[in-house]
Amino acid sequence: MRTTNYTYKNSAGDYAPAVLTINGRKVINPTEQMYAEAGYFPCTPQTYTPSQADIRQQQIDQLKAQLAESDYKAIKFAEGWISEDDYAPIKQQRQLWREEINRLEAEQNE
Repeated sequence: MRTTNYTYKNSAGDYAPAVLTINGRKVINPTEQMYAEAGYFPCTPQTYTPSQADIRQQQIDQLKAQLAESDYKAIKFAEGWISEDDYAPIKQQRQLWREEINRLEAEQNE
């Protein structure tokens, strides 16, 4: 398995190997000067910036997961294992999550 160091590139745009071979010897943690002598120079790694749609979908997924995680409490209430007073704050929170999901999904469909 060959690993790559994504911090250094050569003039052709190829990333440097994580282990350089210099004068027939493998250098496991090469310095910046060693990379430069081998023809590799520091570069800025590409970063991914999520779009507004991606962020919105992540929020929707998180809210749906929170709803799913609290389903057991709704079932316990429906089966009579917890009182209406104990379930009221959970019910209110679940409704807020649903409203936020609906708002975000409406924005997605605009």
